[in-house]
Amino acid sequence: MKISQKSENEDFTEESRRVTMIPETVRIVEAEPLKNLVSEGHVVALFTDDELCEYYLMKETHPLSSSTKVTKDQWGAVIPQNTEVFTGLYYDKVGENRYSSIRSPYAIVPAASILYICAQIDSSKDTIKVPEYLHTSILECMNMSKDAR
Repeated sequence: MKISQKSENEDFTEESRRVTMIPETVRIVEAEPLKNLVSEGHVVALFTDDELCEYYLMKETHPLSSSTKVTKDQWGAVIPQNTEVFTGLYYDKVGENRYSSIRSPYAIVPAASILYICAQIDSSKDTIKVPEYLHTSILECMNMSKDAR
C-alpha cells in the first residue's frame, strides 16, 4: 500500500510497513491514604454533617495519633477508642471563600474525615482565601466520595 500526499511545495510518498502491537500491561496502584500525606500546618477540608456548611476547614497542628480511650473534644465531638485522629484549629467562614482561624478550642477529628489537602493555602496567616478552582475541586471530591459510599 502506498500513501501519497501532495502539498504546495513537495510530494510525499511512503511505503506502508507491518507493525506488531504489544499488549499493554495494566497495573492497578493503590492510592496513598490522605492521612499519610497530611503534615502539620496543612489546611484540610473535612466531611461534615452540618447542613449549614458544605465542608469544614482545619489547620493541622499535631501529627496523626490514635485515641487510647473514648475522647470528647471541646467542640463536643466524641471520638471512639482506637480511632486515628488529627488535632487542629478550625476556620470560620467570614466571607465569599474567605476564612478566619479560630484560635481555640482545638478540634480532634478522625483521620477518615479528611476530604482534601489544601496544600496551596498558606496556613501561617490568620485569614485565608480558598480560590474558586480549589473550592470546586473540594466539592467534586465530596460528590465522588458520596457516590463511592
